[in-house]
Parts: sequence; C-alpha cells; structure tokens
Amino acid sequence: MSFINLILNSALLWMYTETTWYVIITTILYFSLPWLFWGTLGILVALWFIKNQPVDEKTVNQVLGVDPFNCEDGPGHGGEYCMRVVAHRGGGYDYPENSLSAFRNSKEKGCSAVEFDLAFTKDHIPIIFHDETVERLTGRPGVVKEMTWDELNKLDISFNHPLKEKFNGGERIALFSDTIEQCLSHDLRVFIDIKETSLDIVPVVLDAYQRHPELYKKAVVTSFHPLVIYMIRRRDPNVMGSLSYRPKIFSTISYEGLTDSGPPRYSNPIRHSVARLLDTLNDWALTRFTHYVIGISVILLHKDIISPRTIGEWRNRGIRVIAWSVNLPSEKLHFSKILKIAYLTDTLLAERLP
Repeated sequence: MSFINLILNSALLWMYTETTWYVIITTILYFSLPWLFWGTLGILVALWFIKNQPVDEKTVNQVLGVDPFNCEDGPGHGGEYCMRVVAHRGGGYDYPENSLSAFRNSKEKGCSAVEFDLAFTKDHIPIIFHDETVERLTGRPGVVKEMTWDELNKLDISFNHPLKEKFNGGERIALFSDTIEQCLSHDLRVFIDIKETSLDIVPVVLDAYQRHPELYKKAVVTSFHPLVIYMIRRRDPNVMGSLSYRPKIFSTISYEGLTDSGPPRYSNPIRHSVARLLDTLNDWALTRFTHYVIGISVILLHKDIISPRTIGEWRNRGIRVIAWSVNLPSEKLHFSKILKIAYLTDTLLAERLP
C-alpha cells in the first residue's frame, strides 16, 4: 500500500511541478513578449513572403510619364511625356466603346493612352467587351459568357450608339490580340481592365506580354478583383499593376457618388448581405494590405471619392491616382489643373491634346 501511495504522490508532485512551471513560463512570455507581438510578427513574415514588389520608378515613368503633379502646364509639358488623359474604352461617347475604330480615333485626336475591357467568350476567346450582356450595345439579348465567338462576331456594337449613322457597315467586337497589335502600332499606352474573374485569364495576359515585350513599357493591367492582378504579378513581377476601385463594387451594379448607389447586384437577400460584407472587407483591406501585397503602382478611383487628402495619402504610399470617368469640362479642369492628376474620359471632343 505504501508503494502505491508513493506512486500516486510522485504523480501528484509531477502534476504540481508541471502546472507551476507552465503558469510561470506562460506568465513570463505573456508579459515580456505579449501574444500581440507574436501575432504581429507572424503576419509581417507572411506578408513579406507573399507580397509582390512594385515595378521600379523608371518603369512607372516610361508607362505613365512624369507625374502630372510635377509636370509643367502648357503644350509639350516641358518636353517630357506626361499622361493627362486616357480614353475610357477608347472614348465611347465619340465612337462605339471598346472598338478598333475608337482606338484609332483616340490616336487621331492626339490622345496617348486608352483603356479597354478584357473578357472571355463561352469558348474562351479573349475579347474586348465591358458588360456581362450584349443588349446595351447591340439591342439584342445575350450573356457574353454564354455566347461563342462566332455568335458575338456577328453583332453590331454601334447599333445603339447615338452617332451610329457615321459607322457604315456597323462595328464588330474586337479581339484582344487585334486590339493589342493596333494600339502598339499607334504607339498608344494601354490600360487593360480585366473583367474576367477566373484565373484562366492570367496566362492570356502573360502570353500577350511575351508576344509583345513592348507592353512592359506601355501597359498597365488593372481590375476590381485583386486576386487576378496579384496572380499576374506573382508570375511576372515586371508587369505594371493597378487596382480599380469604387464603393460597393460587390453589392451594387453601379455607383454615382452621393446621389445614387445603383441597383443591388443580387436580388437574394442572403447573397446581397454577403456582398455587403465583402464590400466592407475590401474597403478595410485596400489601404492597409491589398495595395502592398499586390505591389500596385497606380490606382484608378471613382471621381466622386477623390479629394486632395485621398491623393496625398496614396502618393505617400508611392502610388499614383487616376480618376474615372471624368466627362464634364468643368470637372476636367478641376482634376487636371487643381488636383493635378490624370483622368479617364468617355469623350475627347473638348480635349486640348498635344
């Protein structure tokens, strides 16, 4: 019996010793090196491993030119290239948006940069198209992702354009490959706005850069979907990256500043609630982690959320701000002369371009 008691007492002594040791060590660690420290250190290490380095300043200046904030006013901008105006979808008010004729017109008007939208057809052909459906431009029903290239190639995207009478024979949807070749032949800078959310688009973009190395000095890839840009730059950090942003991007179809948030993207209340949550997370992470991890060099912001403070905060992060879409002459003067940033516009008619 005494031997059994000895065993039990030894076990109890070990339990007391282990518990005391655990409490002492835990207390020392907690108060000397709090778990906040370890958690912060862990996040910093993880961010260091997964982050993409942004392209260098020389490349930024090759693509975007001198920062308009430091650029001289007047014709010629002091002899330095300075991007002030980007034709949004090629200038969709003047010519059918995202069309080859719109990009040609941009060049003829003296605009040095265009923006266009990259999407997939049902048979995974990369095309230049903005909407999820074709009805707004063509007057016909149809979902782009559910239509083949042969079906889409028959549609006239000038059908609903207010100036359609001057487009004899109509205008067809452009292929990504044709658009890249034409823009480069016209010495245009390009903003490739990726509408596709699938990562299948990543090799398509990277292949374009391999086929046309001059894109490294003339192109920016951008999207509302951070993961797409992250994966492109993860595989090729020499690609200059950007993010497009507006409030409520996941929960609403459109946004018009303080006047209108646009109709909800989802009619299902559960999906809408999830989308609102994603909006909140996206807003919170954008200025804290997202831009840093992706390694963007420029951000495209909705014009109604831009202020001198916003521009200054992004400039302190080493990131340029470009506004979209600026169409009123008074607004163009405000962004170019007062805020001194470049902007995307749907019309080049009143522009004073060199």
